[in-house]
Amino acid sequence: MSTMQWGTPARFPAVYEELLVPGFFTAFADEMLDRGQPRDRESMLDVATGTGIVLRRARVRCPSLARAVGLDLTAGMLAVAREKSEGLDIEYVEGDAASLPFEDAAFDLVTCQQGLQFFPAREQALREFRRVLAPGGRAVVACWCDVETAPAHQALTDALRQHFPDREPVARVPFSLSSADELRSLLHEAGFGDVDVERVAGTARFSSPEDFSRSFMEGSPMAIAMADVPQEQRDALARDIAMNVRERFGEPVVAPMVTHIATARA
Repeated sequence: MSTMQWGTPARFPAVYEELLVPGFFTAFADEMLDRGQPRDRESMLDVATGTGIVLRRARVRCPSLARAVGLDLTAGMLAVAREKSEGLDIEYVEGDAASLPFEDAAFDLVTCQQGLQFFPAREQALREFRRVLAPGGRAVVACWCDVETAPAHQALTDALRQHFPDREPVARVPFSLSSADELRSLLHEAGFGDVDVERVAGTARFSSPEDFSRSFMEGSPMAIAMADVPQEQRDALARDIAMNVRERFGEPVVAPMVTHIATARA
């Protein structure tokens, strides 16, 4: 089974990079790397790499990595990743997390930021992470805690429920692996040892409620789910999301977000 395809609309990857990466993915990437500790002459793989922020941050903190590889299912994401990674010696590969196109024991560190919860074959993907890690290699996997720990996201789901209640489940998918116990069990079942799951608090920052709304409407999976909706209805939803967020957080938007970060050894 393959991972979710996020290839359309065409601007989705660019908006993701413009708003979501600085909004919170960069800070959480640093939290993951604090725990993964990439080292000189090691090989690193980032699965569901998106536009490559984890690897870009890894190259900044450890320029002497022997190899840095990002894998994603979506060609549009990888195109933006390559553009943003120019000069950083990062290799990007289009492929499926459930069938990694790499040899056994090829990497010392495997990371996955907010991707595992989208995979229809989570167990198989983690077995693949384990397979491509060298003995003693490290895995670092981040999955959001429950939606109640992301109040700005709740503000947008409130608006979505009013306009398109049938689409609300799509907005909750990012939080679908929120149980620390479930994440821990998945890693153990995939053959990992020394599994630890830590709850890590962070902050989402957007210059305006409108930017927050656009990040959701144009730079998240909702861009795909709403592609068949007339533009005027999408605009009305976007306005209500911005209104809800402004009422709760003001401008600029500074809102809490909480993730689990799991660490494990092969």
